[in-house]
Amino acid sequence: MTNVRLPIMIGLMTLTAACASTTAFADGKPPLAADTPPAVTADSSISATVQFSLSALDRTLERKIPRRLATIDDAGRSCWSRRILGRMVNIDCEYSGSIDRTGPISLRAENGRLIAAMPLFGSVSGEGIGRFARLLHGTGEGQLMVYATARPLLRPDWSVSLDMSEGFRWQEPPTLQILGFRINLTRYVEPKIREQIGRVQRDAAASVAAMDIRGKAATAWQQAFSVVKIVDTPAIWLKTTPQTVAFSGTHAHGDVLEGAIEIAGTTETSVGQQPSAPSPTPLPKLGSDVANRGSFSMILPVTINYDHIREKIQAVMTARAQSGGPAVRDISVYPSSGKLVAGIHLESSSGNDGVWIYLTATPQVDANAQTVQFSDLAVVPDSSATEPSPAATLMSDPTLIQDLRQQVALAFQSEWQALLTSANARLTRPLSGGFRSEGNLSSVKLSQVSLLSDSIRIDLRASGNLKILYGM
Repeated sequence: MTNVRLPIMIGLMTLTAACASTTAFADGKPPLAADTPPAVTADSSISATVQFSLSALDRTLERKIPRRLATIDDAGRSCWSRRILGRMVNIDCEYSGSIDRTGPISLRAENGRLIAAMPLFGSVSGEGIGRFARLLHGTGEGQLMVYATARPLLRPDWSVSLDMSEGFRWQEPPTLQILGFRINLTRYVEPKIREQIGRVQRDAAASVAAMDIRGKAATAWQQAFSVVKIVDTPAIWLKTTPQTVAFSGTHAHGDVLEGAIEIAGTTETSVGQQPSAPSPTPLPKLGSDVANRGSFSMILPVTINYDHIREKIQAVMTARAQSGGPAVRDISVYPSSGKLVAGIHLESSSGNDGVWIYLTATPQVDANAQTVQFSDLAVVPDSSATEPSPAATLMSDPTLIQDLRQQVALAFQSEWQALLTSANARLTRPLSGGFRSEGNLSSVKLSQVSLLSDSIRIDLRASGNLKILYGM
């Protein structure tokens, strides 16, 4: 008989405890319903860039291009004409001189073009031909500057060409004044300049070909498949999975020539355990459409524990109690179907277990200011009661609600800056094979807000650029 009654007694005790627990909470208590942590992925592109210093090409051209570009030795051209006693007298002259390069050939990049500048000095002497004509002589000299331009182009087969169809231009017309005549030096010096520009083109093309952009692009593509630990505590991991690669152009700026491609794919942020690394795929066919040039994004999650919110509510209620308001036994903060619930257990003047009052609010996040507001915070009505309880009426006091809305507001600037600083530091790192990675995340937008079982998780989309560099 005893063995039969014991399970029944245990069941009754359990039921009684459950009823007591239910009695301690108002019927209007919102149910516990946490959000499922979402997958945090973002579409991104990585700029893979091969850089080549123009200074090295400067030195090569300095060694190969001679100082004396042209020697002038010309005779039999009319250089002097006068009408004497009604008769035109023409005197032929012979010219001698040289065109010298007076300084190094400098290369610079400007508006996507490669520009070579060559300083020249020309000196020409002229003398009349004939017994008396030799008394007619003169010398002219002057500084000249010639510019040659090229546009680097990356072909679909990953080879680089230098389009030098624009030719070259003079700073001023290459002329010298001798014996009262202006002598055009174009026919003397331009063939030599064209010859040297051809050499510049061949040497530059050879130097660019030696960059092996295709091989380095394949290596950069492999490097882009990675898992990087962005933050230590909590452990936050960034997983990048490239999908396509497109031609982004060959750029020239300052002292640098760049061959650039855009690697597009996804980034995935994980919190906690390190995810498995993606398996690299072969370098795909080079595309030509670059939609989001240099745009790199990743999700950085900011976590705010519910205890922090509970402490802020406790501070407001304690201040109220010191001014004659009800004392608070306990405060519970939890999620319920997209809303944050604050359960406040108030002391009862009658000495019973007191009463629970529930407030709900929807977190409103300002990503730029890095703040969370609860501007719709309000008391949950008890549907089982025929009229509001004194405690509910007290908690509905507009001044109290206003104080809670203001004081419970949260700021997470320091947490965000710590995440951003850590992410930029970890994205800027050496890679294998002479490559390196440079990350610079600066802007922020709200991605989504999740109310987890123990905290608010604010997923922020950090955007900027990420480059895989080789060269300088």
